[in-house]
Amino acid sequence: MDKNNKKNNITLMVEENKTPILKEDACASYLIEHLRGQKKAEIEKVDLSILNEKKLLSVEEAAELFGIGRSKIRELTNDKDCPFVLWIGGHRKIKRAQFEEFIMKQYSV
Repeated sequence: MDKNNKKNNITLMVEENKTPILKEDACASYLIEHLRGQKKAEIEKVDLSILNEKKLLSVEEAAELFGIGRSKIRELTNDKDCPFVLWIGGHRKIKRAQFEEFIMKQYSV
């Protein structure tokens, strides 16, 4: 192979993978961050069975349980007269029963 045409490759070993992944240097950091993000997303998934008992939900828990985006839930709860939000300091909790009732009455959100 001609010296000028030779590509610089690195080999990345990802924790649970047995086979190495070959990528050019320019893509290596992106790949590492992408794989870390996938692992983090798996860890952050909410266990829905735990939520069955909870009366107050975090924005993330409500989003997962009701299938609504976190941004949309924040938008819905920004109004100071919102009947299904409880502010605890700077944190908002979603009152599950009131939120379920609100959702059931809506055509779209």
